[in-house]
Amino acid sequence: MYQKNQTYIKYFIILLFYISYGTGFFFRENIAGGAEQDFENYTWPLIKAFKYNFYDTLLNYGNFGEGSLPLFHIINAYLNPFSNNKFLFQASVALISILNAYFFSIIIKDKYQLKKIDSYLYSSIFLILPFFRSSAFWGLTENFGWLFLLLSIKYFNDYFKKKNRNETTCVFFICFFSSLALYIRPYLIFFPAFIVLKSIFFRDYILFKKIFFFYFFMSIPGFFLLYIWGGSITIGPDKIDLFDNYHNPKFIFKNLIIFFSIFFFYMLPFEISKILTKFNYPKKKQTFLFLIILILIFILYSLHIFDYLKEIKIGGGALLKLNQIIFKEFYFFLFISSVGLFQILNYIYISKENLFLFMTLLIFCFPKIILQEYFEPLIIILGFTLLNFSHNITKMFKSNKTILVFLTYFILYFTSSFFYRYFF
Repeated sequence: MYQKNQTYIKYFIILLFYISYGTGFFFRENIAGGAEQDFENYTWPLIKAFKYNFYDTLLNYGNFGEGSLPLFHIINAYLNPFSNNKFLFQASVALISILNAYFFSIIIKDKYQLKKIDSYLYSSIFLILPFFRSSAFWGLTENFGWLFLLLSIKYFNDYFKKKNRNETTCVFFICFFSSLALYIRPYLIFFPAFIVLKSIFFRDYILFKKIFFFYFFMSIPGFFLLYIWGGSITIGPDKIDLFDNYHNPKFIFKNLIIFFSIFFFYMLPFEISKILTKFNYPKKKQTFLFLIILILIFILYSLHIFDYLKEIKIGGGALLKLNQIIFKEFYFFLFISSVGLFQILNYIYISKENLFLFMTLLIFCFPKIILQEYFEPLIIILGFTLLNFSHNITKMFKSNKTILVFLTYFILYFTSSFFYRYFF
């Protein structure tokens, strides 16, 4: 009877999340703040322009000021039957975005042998993520990118199954869906790069040859775009080079400390769950490593290396904003970032695959302004699907304690974000 009641409660929570999602859409919720403006200024004009004249719009794509690639706009201009009406179009994007939760549930159910209800419960967390919701409700590009990334990860996991798989078919769909993701959100190139690095390091030359073959053909549209755009994307009337001025490796160093804090923010429920389920305990060596990291970061702070944090008004993530509101100095933020770096180094120590994953994630530190929305729900997806842990973590994810931790954490995140946006 107790177990049956638990199941009813879980279904009720999922229902509440879906009701919240639907309510948020109809009341035009916009926790992200800039979602409506981005839709009106960039997304919607591009969709209308593609419907009117495909080639001319593609040729002059940079003039629209959009920072993503054009596949999302092309798909919706020609394949979405609701793209003639703003509200219906946004409703269609909100519905399609739910597929992210559906495919995520399939992936984690298969990977951790979860009960269906538990996989649905974990995946329904997507529906209360503030940036995910805003992108869905206002018809923006991000959630289509996450969807294609998830489909690619699904086939990536299928490739490494020992039974019931067709290797060539899996590799084709890995390349196909990851290419679609890339042609929507350029930063999602991290996943193809990760696959290439993994195949080379582990000497899986059969996989390498196949992905090289498929990616070669799937890169042709990208080379065509670079050809007609003159080798780069220039945006706005001043023809500003997008890659040189706004997305460049020269910004990596100043963004790393922010990346560490955002990684900590989304990985915290994983770490809390490890402790509660007795999955992992800190060791003396780990404590010593953390102290070294903390001391080094605070030495850099004393040398005024991180003074630019005081000037950040846009972006930087929730923890930086919290620090700016409560404290004058950045000790709290730098402590959190130290923990984030410590987590990353621990994962790298556990597995070479984790090293390749974090190497490729550095591309998310290329923007001049680093936004938390770039990592939502990316880090959650990676935590459940691609990160390797030191032991068999299946038992932890099956635990009701873990489910409770994740639900509590992300409900608090949603409610605090909502109140910050509308009442602060």
